[in-house]
Amino acid sequence: MKSRFLIVFGIGAALLAYAVLPAGCPPVTTPPTTGNTGLTGKYIGSETCGACHASIHTNWAGTLHATALEALEAIGQGSNAECLPCHTVGFGQEGGFVDRQTTNLLAGVGCEDCHGAAKDHVQNVGDPSFYPNVTIAASLCGTCHTDTHHPNFDQWKESGHAEVTEDPAEEFSAGARLNTCGVCHSGDFRFESVIRGQTVADNALNGVAPKDMNAVTCAICHDPHKQTGNAAAPVTGQDYQLRYSEVKSPAPKHTVADITNVERYNLCGQCHHDRGRVWTETSRPTHHSNQSNVYIGEMPVPDGESLLVLSRVSVHSFAPAQCATCHMYRQPFQSEENPTISGHLFSVNTKACAASGCHPSVAAAKAAKVTLQAEIEGLMDDITSRLGAASTWEYVSEGGPADQTTVSDDVKKIRFLYHFVLSDGSRGVHNPAYVRSILEEAQALLTANGM
Repeated sequence: MKSRFLIVFGIGAALLAYAVLPAGCPPVTTPPTTGNTGLTGKYIGSETCGACHASIHTNWAGTLHATALEALEAIGQGSNAECLPCHTVGFGQEGGFVDRQTTNLLAGVGCEDCHGAAKDHVQNVGDPSFYPNVTIAASLCGTCHTDTHHPNFDQWKESGHAEVTEDPAEEFSAGARLNTCGVCHSGDFRFESVIRGQTVADNALNGVAPKDMNAVTCAICHDPHKQTGNAAAPVTGQDYQLRYSEVKSPAPKHTVADITNVERYNLCGQCHHDRGRVWTETSRPTHHSNQSNVYIGEMPVPDGESLLVLSRVSVHSFAPAQCATCHMYRQPFQSEENPTISGHLFSVNTKACAASGCHPSVAAAKAAKVTLQAEIEGLMDDITSRLGAASTWEYVSEGGPADQTTVSDDVKKIRFLYHFVLSDGSRGVHNPAYVRSILEEAQALLTANGM
């Protein structure tokens, strides 16, 4: 291994190229434009890493990271010292990129930008103390994906994805529930278990403070090493390197097995899908993750039973990038007063409603949203008012009776329908017609029971 490193590392002395000219013309030498005579420090370049990590290197070579310096050169900024630290390997550091003529193997965003200088590792392959750094911390990506021109990290930090939800975080820290809740609430667990396919002990985060846990970081949704083709309609030249398809349109299903099958759902639906609780359960309501199911127009029912509410296709099913259309609206940099919007807050931006052509204007979209949500809130308030004191009808976890046999089947259906809408959190926006149908069915059951 060491000899192979020396061979690869030694390649790169600039060669003179001779032009083929007509007879009688003196030969003219073309000065070298690239070379690696200055590659003498701790950085070795991604090509050397590729000698052992061939498949990763091949995939990386197809990403925009690999051609990051070319992107600068295309706009005449190839020697801009303010830009080069994020478009090359080790610029400004000892042994890092200097220029194309002397350190060309360090052009672009390479392996060592994320994993650290690799010379010691390559010369001591069997020594774990020199293994490259591997982390899913968003702060690593945030080294470059920041500021008013590309504030992905800055906006992500303000989002709900940046921190592990409080309740499961406390459980993880106590050494419990990691294999149950960590799939979506722990980036550390999801990366090792789901993405890398490793077995992770339930107490793997025992004693780790919640603030030191990784939540839904960049590497959970994006593959850092390759283009995937999973984006629905990326900007020309982009790919976004999404781990799962941005758009999927499954037919509505109603069995618990189908509802909990993540292969049916798009990228966001990998976590934002129902956990399969049905109306007959008494301990707790629908998990706050059924957004994909409301959008699709489906809900789980006990095996062999008929639907509580017929499926209704969402009017938003035509949104070009589904969830990302509204929750990841992007806008290019215009000025310091109007900086880039990266979409990584994941909050709804009604500019998307107009930009997608679904609504005639932002004002119209906002008005429609306010009107719909007020209607849905009114229907939900009516249901809880008619049901009366929560202690007589709610789930045990929500303050309902400990003896759930005192709650009739129809009331169990009503509260299930109510919580199914409540857990979605959009107050009808994800699928207006379907949500109306759900609440109207709940009201019909109330009326049938004289409430």
